[in-house]
Order: sequence, then structure tokens, then C-alpha cells
Amino acid sequence: MAATTSFSTVQLPFPSNGPSSSLSPQRPRLSLQFPPARIRSFKSLKSLRLRQNGDAFRSRRFAGSGKSSNSFVVRCDSSGGRITQQDFTEMAWQAIVSSPEVAKENKHQIIETEHLMKALLEQKNGLARRIFSKAGVDNTRLLEATDKFIQRQPKVISESSGSMLGRDLESLIQRARDYKKEYGDSFVSVEHLVLAFAQDQRFGKQLFKDFQIS
Repeated sequence: MAATTSFSTVQLPFPSNGPSSSLSPQRPRLSLQFPPARIRSFKSLKSLRLRQNGDAFRSRRFAGSGKSSNSFVVRCDSSGGRITQQDFTEMAWQAIVSSPEVAKENKHQIIETEHLMKALLEQKNGLARRIFSKAGVDNTRLLEATDKFIQRQPKVISESSGSMLGRDLESLIQRARDYKKEYGDSFVSVEHLVLAFAQDQRFGKQLFKDFQIS
């Protein structure tokens, strides 16, 4: 029986066995090209750590933001884990809860890392966009590459689109939590999610390679 998780009122059953990536076709290589002189180091992303008293990059918490304080809970029963709003900054949580809608719009049953990346890049004045810009990455081309990958994934013609949380996305969120602990931060932020994409075997690692972020 599939385990169940939820984004607000959306029920997301986890596949009980096997990685969700097995449902995806062979992943194509993205074809974006950059001049060799523009090679960027992944270390430069880490150097962009955003301090609380920095240049207004750190996402604010929901408290006092004027938004609903109702708690969203994602239960990962298959792994005994739990994803709650209280663990994340506002922008990070907004991206996570927007990912199912991105998957649904593209008729994808599995919510995966590419949907989270698109959600991050589509945030108006988003922190992820500013991080990538600081690293010298063109956000428009990054979003285009993400869209191309999304369009190559299998579609479902049913009401179940956007209804299952992929294991690669689950793993990415756990890596972001690990970064939070490593840096001694109180909440999982957008920068932790961005760093976690570098190890995402499904999508992020190849995307970073194609944009020469190594």
C-alpha cells in the first residue's frame, strides 16, 4: 500500500517500492552552451552564504508576514520522516508547496526536483534567482532549460497529476536539512535547497554541469 503525504489539502501517496525516477524516460542532456571563460565554481555558491544582517537576502519567516499561519504538514510515512512549515523560511516553503501545482499544470503524476526548481525560479524577486545571478547565471536560460526537461517527462491524463512526491525530491529536501545543520541555521532556506540541487542525480547535477557550475 502506498504511503501518504500531503501539501495542505492535497494528498500525495508515496510509491512504496523503488525510486520514482524509474517512471521517467532516459534523461536527455541539456544543450545550453557557455564560453569556457565563464566557468563558475560551485564553491562560489557556498560563498554566497546569506547572513541575517546581510543585504536583505535571507527569507523571512511566515510570522508577521500577513500570510496565513496555518500549518502545512507533509508526512513521509514511507521513510518515517516529516516535512512541516515550521522547518522552513517563507520563500523555501512557498516553493515546496507550489511544486505540486507545477507538476499538475504539466500533467505529471510525480512531483520531482525539476518542479521545485521551476517554482523557485518563478518566485518574483526570489532568493534563488538572486543567488544564481550573483554566480553569473542567466536565470531566463536556466528556466528555459528547466522547462525543456519538464516537457520531456511522461504525462498522465487523469486527476492524479501532481499527486505523488518523488523520492529524488524527498532526498533533495533531506540534503537541504543537512546543509541547515552544517551551517548552524535555524530553518531550511532557499540557499540550502539550491545547494542541494548540486547532488540531485535526476536533474540538478546535470543542469549545474550544463551551466558550468561545478
